Amino acid sequence: MPFLAPFAGDPDRWTTATTVDLRQLPVTGRWKVWFEVLTEFGHSSRPADEQTADGPVWRRASVEQTVPQGLVTDLASVPVPLWGVIASYGRQTLPAILHDAASRELAASAAPASARRAARRDADHLFRETLRQSGTGPVRRLLMWAAVRLFGHVPLAVVFLLAVVAGIAALCLGAAGAGTPWVTGAWIVAGGAAAALLVLAVLLGVESRPAAGGSRPRWVPAAVGSLLGAAGTGFVALPLLLPLIVLTTVAELVVGVGEGGSGVRAQGAAGDGPPSTRITYASPG
Repeated sequence: MPFLAPFAGDPDRWTTATTVDLRQLPVTGRWKVWFEVLTEFGHSSRPADEQTADGPVWRRASVEQTVPQGLVTDLASVPVPLWGVIASYGRQTLPAILHDAASRELAASAAPASARRAARRDADHLFRETLRQSGTGPVRRLLMWAAVRLFGHVPLAVVFLLAVVAGIAALCLGAAGAGTPWVTGAWIVAGGAAAALLVLAVLLGVESRPAAGGSRPRWVPAAVGSLLGAAGTGFVALPLLLPLIVLTTVAELVVGVGEGGSGVRAQGAAGDGPPSTRITYASPG
């Protein structure tokens, strides 16, 4: 289903979004650029409420997810070492902003942790689905979904990274002919982190959803499976991408020497505000 935008002057009627306006905020850091959403947009998996001569129309109540005007986002939150693999913008721009809005809403929610976990899984699933609708390829889609699924739970992300780093260290120490205690110790750390990841995934599988009889937490195998699937994807992908990650990091450190501050205004820019960036989104056919 498409991304949607409200009709001008009629916020109760929405139609397929053709453009979403973003404003690039002043750059104050070397590796992070922030944008402000200037036009509200949303997404719905429901069919249109009516068909008009100008196209399909959804009522506001049928728009399931919205991104408010004024939301500040870094688009897809891709760390510098992965810039050589996945950009922070592209086909993934609107899905990433939609996921950002859902994540901010969850962070401010007073709902029980089990309910937030269920909502988070739904948001991650929607992110993957909107990536597909936007034409993102299956491999990139899988990697981006695995990243938000894992790093949406900080303890899980920490033990995952510990397992990866310890495992790579064990392999490198073994290849370098290091003493057995060092290699064994690294494998023990990697195994312990992997075991902790499994335990955390099982615990994070407890979710709750609103129901007529009340919201009761229950263990959801599908939730555990999605977390373990994301971790498995990471365990396969990170070692394969390690040479590119190292090369990208070194290259960025070298070519970015001397960068910093807020930069200079683009030639011909008028006014005191930052320059605007307009992103045109073409709805999939």
